[in-house]
Order: sequence, then C-alpha cells, then structure tokens
Amino acid sequence: MKKKILAILLVIAIVFLSVACKEDKEENVLLPPEEDEHITFKTTSLVYQNGGSTNYSIGGVDSLFTFSKDMLSINDNGEVRTHEISYEEIPLTIEEFNKQFNGRDEIPDISSYKNILQYNLCTATKDLPGYRLYILDGQYWIGTLYKNIYGGLFL
Repeated sequence: MKKKILAILLVIAIVFLSVACKEDKEENVLLPPEEDEHITFKTTSLVYQNGGSTNYSIGGVDSLFTFSKDMLSINDNGEVRTHEISYEEIPLTIEEFNKQFNGRDEIPDISSYKNILQYNLCTATKDLPGYRLYILDGQYWIGTLYKNIYGGLFL
C-alpha cells in the first residue's frame, strides 16, 4: 500500500515538474531588450515573399537584425540601415495574422503555434520600409512592409 501511494505521489510530482518547466519555456521571450542591451538575430530562411517584391527590396537570408531598446539595425550583405523603433505589442489571432497579407499570395500557416505575439516596430514611410516582429513559440519572424503590405517575412 505504501509503495502504491509513493508511486502515485511520484507520478504527480513528475507531472507537476513537467508542467512547470513547460510554462518557464513559454515565458522565455528575449525582446524587447533591457536598457543598454543588444540582441542580434540572423535570418535563416524566407517564409513569405509578396509576388511583387524583389530580394533587393526586402533584404536577404543571412541578414543580421540587431535590436536595442529603441533602435533596429539591419546589416544586409554589408549595407547597414538603422530605424528608430518601439515595441508596440499587438494581440494576435490566426485570423488577424492572415488579414495582414495580400490575398493573392500563399499565407504562412501559423495554426500549429500555441503562443503568438506580434510587435509593430516601425511604420513604413514613403521612402522606408516598416518592420514587424512575430514571436511564435520561441521562433522569431521579421516582417518587412511597404505601404502596410508585406514584402517579405523571414525566420
């Protein structure tokens, strides 16, 4: 009888610890950085490209995106661009995500992600692109926008 109770308590403890570890993992968001902190990501693949965009206009794979509290620096093959940013957090559903894309192109499927977060970093102007950041279960996606239409989305 004591062995059964001990076994039940052990199972409960394991379940509790695994849930606690999973919750800690979901909380591990690196952005926005603290004051005087810089975080750099290197894009590894193109998730989406608008049919009217070129690789030149949206940047390329292997670009470096360096985030600070109020600046975004993009190093694309030696060409460095800097933008003032803020981390405007936007509640995001799959439907809202899909509405952000041009209906003619295939939209990336994010339905398998449990934790979806969007930051509007800076708004596009007549001459400069805007940027959005998506955090999807710990993956960071960078979106390049021209006139509020996606040019590309990088992982």
